[in-house]
Amino acid sequence: MADAPEALSANSGYAVSIANGSYNWYATAAIRSRRMYRLSEISVLVVSTAIPTTAAVSPHDAIMPAILGAIVVVLSGLRAVFHWHDNYLRFSRAREAVESERRLYHTSAKPYDDPATRDQVLVGAISKIEQAEMGGWQKVAAHKPKP
Repeated sequence: MADAPEALSANSGYAVSIANGSYNWYATAAIRSRRMYRLSEISVLVVSTAIPTTAAVSPHDAIMPAILGAIVVVLSGLRAVFHWHDNYLRFSRAREAVESERRLYHTSAKPYDDPATRDQVLVGAISKIEQAEMGGWQKVAAHKPKP
């Protein structure tokens, strides 16, 4: 019986580390995706606005507007390929779901009120969140834009 508290704390440490690791990954990924989404949106706006400006400044030179137009096409393609906005929303949703489970766990609220099963329940809940998020990613990745 003397080993039971140590085993429980070892399991708790593992379960909490799984939850914390998942939370940290989703938080970092959401921030990165949000930054890339915003950067790409702002870049498209700035470069798009520069096209008529360069055409007005140098009406007989089509090289600069053509280059800027090509940059807009590339940026738009990158947005479609990397799905930064979709990722930001999915990762944020997963992060908040993990945080909800962590709060319930730390307050010993249902379903974490039974010390004998709370660690298994936490790991199971985190796994379900991660699987659901992976399902969302698969839907995004499987969607092919129409030519």
